[in-house]
Amino acid sequence: MDRSPEVGAGWARLAAAWCGWLLVWLVPSLLWSPHVMTLRLWLTRETAPAAVVIAAALFLSVVWPFWPRRGRSAPESEEPIGIRRLGRSVLEAVVLAVLAVPFVLVAWSVGDRTLSVGRLAVTFGIPAIFGLGLRTVAGGLGRAAAKWLMLAATLVCAGPILLEYAAGETMGIGFPRLVETSPVVAAVWVALEPWPEETWLWLVRVALWPAAGVVLGIVGFWVSSRRGEVSP
Repeated sequence: MDRSPEVGAGWARLAAAWCGWLLVWLVPSLLWSPHVMTLRLWLTRETAPAAVVIAAALFLSVVWPFWPRRGRSAPESEEPIGIRRLGRSVLEAVVLAVLAVPFVLVAWSVGDRTLSVGRLAVTFGIPAIFGLGLRTVAGGLGRAAAKWLMLAATLVCAGPILLEYAAGETMGIGFPRLVETSPVVAAVWVALEPWPEETWLWLVRVALWPAAGVVLGIVGFWVSSRRGEVSP
């Protein structure tokens, strides 16, 4: 049975969801900020680049790893692990990066930031490699475990930020170093701030989450091989 129309529809849905997600995060600083007298921090035009980076990092870390591959067929997390699936996932990441280019150009222009292709590549790679590892381990563990992995990925991304905010609001104290452990925050720092000079900051912001993605990918292949589900 030819599934190519279903595959094409799946790609179209993923592309539409990705572009819509980025647009929703970018719109406030583009449309609302010129017409609001008292601006919130996240509504200023200067935060447009950060908004796009946050949106991309959240999507790649929490949504994309668990995205169904095609319409009514088995989700990606149920497909056997293999080189073909890994290659398709890498191709998806490349397509998403290309589709994000117009949003990045608009955001950096509005925010009056200097665009660095190398820095943006590293920024995109942090959540993309982490998400690829999550997708691989989700496939190895199966559909039921994928739900828990999605919850864990959400907590990893948003947990440190929420804890910092809650502590500041309730106790008047903060944990700025804890926030550094979020892959979303790491991506924003790499995209918009100078390269970290301290070794531990470089490891946390640049190396931690790609390394975690590689480890997760190895675990996914290992679990699949134990279950006899590894395919070409």
